[in-house]
Amino acid sequence: MRKAAVVSLLLLLLLAPHVRAGNPSVFMGKFIEAFNTGNYSLIEPYMSEELKDQFTEDYFHQIREFTLDNYGKLEGYALISNSTEGDLQKFEYTVHCEKGSFPVLLAYKNDQLVGIALGIKARPNPAGMLLMMLGSLISLGALYYWRRRIETAEFVMGAGIALGLSVILPFYSIATLGMSRTAGILTTALLTAITIEGSKYYFSRNRDGLSLGLGFGVGKYILLAIGTFVATNFIMKLPVSFSGGLAYAFLSALVFTAFHGISAMLYSSRRLQYSVIFTAFEFPALALMSLGQPALGIGLAVLAFVTGLYLEGGQWNRLTRS
Repeated sequence: MRKAAVVSLLLLLLLAPHVRAGNPSVFMGKFIEAFNTGNYSLIEPYMSEELKDQFTEDYFHQIREFTLDNYGKLEGYALISNSTEGDLQKFEYTVHCEKGSFPVLLAYKNDQLVGIALGIKARPNPAGMLLMMLGSLISLGALYYWRRRIETAEFVMGAGIALGLSVILPFYSIATLGMSRTAGILTTALLTAITIEGSKYYFSRNRDGLSLGLGFGVGKYILLAIGTFVATNFIMKLPVSFSGGLAYAFLSALVFTAFHGISAMLYSSRRLQYSVIFTAFEFPALALMSLGQPALGIGLAVLAFVTGLYLEGGQWNRLTRS
């Protein structure tokens, strides 16, 4: 009896890694924990080498951020069905979250996890869009009250620049192919900041830069937001989520609209150094927001706006003295 027990124990120990790797319920428990904590190493040992090459740590973090933004914290799972197709075993689960649920399909071959499919999608969030519009309009009204003027031609030009750049900027992601997630975010943020501030500087020279900058903010946070929301939700039937928190949606539109206005105002004097200064602010601000630190990114944009007010005040004093 004791010998049989020893033999059974040895067999269990020898087969333990194999059993763990082929147990979908165990994997789903680790999957829930990994998504809630951001610990990729919890699920990595359960995947085949081929799957690890596809479901990389960078991809895990990208899909995790998207999932948490749209569904909230993962709370549990339930097995819906399992089936066999040839040498593949398929297990379909439903993952329950704070703000809904989504399906997960696992594929096993020879007791190894060889495929993962997540049925996640963005949720329409009109409240985020409306708060972004409100934030941008408040900045527009405040800066108009400050200067008591808006030049229509420059305002329309600024909005057009924002809409035009919305077509160009997404292509910068091509330059990040093969990079790690962090390196890709930093590269994209730098190229975006250079392009935005360079465009504003070029078109603001000898024009009413404040009107152009405010038009840029309105184009980005009002016109583009409405167009994207309507096109994707009602024409293409692909829901768009204004995620990351409603307060951050409002504050980012409020602060960045004001930032674009004050920076373009200073560009009117054709001082290239101003463009360098504001690019140096915008680059880390955009990077921090993409890295999941919106408060720090918005804080940097506030600092940039205050710096712009200081520079504008110094320039005004020089003009009055002369």
